[in-house]
Amino acid sequence: MDKIGISDRIRKDITGNNIPFECVGCAISQGNLKLPGGIIYEGKSLILGADPEIPIPGFLVITSKRHIRSFSELTKEERDEIGDVLFMAEKAIIELGISSEITLVQEERSKHFHIWIFPAYDWMEEKFGVGIKYLRDISNYARDNFGQDAVDQVVEVAGMIRDYFKRTEF
Repeated sequence: MDKIGISDRIRKDITGNNIPFECVGCAISQGNLKLPGGIIYEGKSLILGADPEIPIPGFLVITSKRHIRSFSELTKEERDEIGDVLFMAEKAIIELGISSEITLVQEERSKHFHIWIFPAYDWMEEKFGVGIKYLRDISNYARDNFGQDAVDQVVEVAGMIRDYFKRTEF
């Protein structure tokens, strides 16, 4: 039997639509893949929005507009913008009461540079434990078990965070 890798399966967004793009990051930056709840922040070099594949409210992704893979490929201006957006996103998540802590993840094995801003919820710790080693299990569980209510919450929380960005200075 042949092994099927993650890249060989059909990817779907949280509403069940196929994601037919080789590079999800490029699709987001070119406007071909709509983010749940829309774009929270769009700057000169990056886009912030809710993760399109995992229905966890407050799970955000910073995506580079340029097709690069590594943090080391960023310009100083891009690094500065990422720092500002990370600061604001974490501040929004905490001050809006979405989560009291986050985990940041950037993996260079991805085809396109992005950073996960992953909120912590009690159900995650109760079901899986604490730590970065559980993020894939948590993501898979959310994708496989959460329905329309979670999608609606993702959209609502994205709107709350977008409003926070609009009314708060960097």
